[in-house]
Amino acid sequence: MFIRYRRLISELPVEMEKKVLSTKKKPVNGLLILTIMAAAVWYGSYVQKNPFMGKQFEAFVHMGQGPEEAESLETSVTGKYGYIKPQVLDGFSEEPIEGATVVIPEANASYKTDEMGYTPDIRIEIMPDLRFKNINPKTWGEATLIAYKEGYIEYVLLNINIWESQNRQGPKIRLFPKENQQLDQPMSIVEGPNQLWINSLVEKYRP
Repeated sequence: MFIRYRRLISELPVEMEKKVLSTKKKPVNGLLILTIMAAAVWYGSYVQKNPFMGKQFEAFVHMGQGPEEAESLETSVTGKYGYIKPQVLDGFSEEPIEGATVVIPEANASYKTDEMGYTPDIRIEIMPDLRFKNINPKTWGEATLIAYKEGYIEYVLLNINIWESQNRQGPKIRLFPKENQQLDQPMSIVEGPNQLWINSLVEKYRP
């Protein structure tokens, strides 16, 4: 059947042959388009069912835009808020620590933990990190957390990711007992950026 089809084509003028061959390729292109559409529908439903992932995806689509667009994005998120609910635990036993003090310097506020080690919900304003404005814009805010409890080493967590309208259950703060008042220094940990942003940064500057 295919040989016969080729023979018919060979008997046509050159321009007509090109049209027939072009027509023959259309089902393949159509199949590719249908595949892409099906993938888009599936991914759209996935993002819809995962609001946290959806919010991050919505933010990351702005990456790679021009300076003017990036600036307008940063302006739009200023004044927005995200929420965290830290939990303070004993670093060895993993038991909740009641009565620990959690300070958020950016909010100029402190909170006490309950019997389960949780603070109340803490609202933090989203403030863009302008250092990355022309590198790879960050579309979330960052905050600092300091935890205190008598008999435990102080704990500092830097760059907590704060996403607009998201209520984060955490982070978990593990405090360790003091053993020597003169040698024990405050612990400090830095929370890294979201992996989507890291991937975007790597690809943007890939040589």
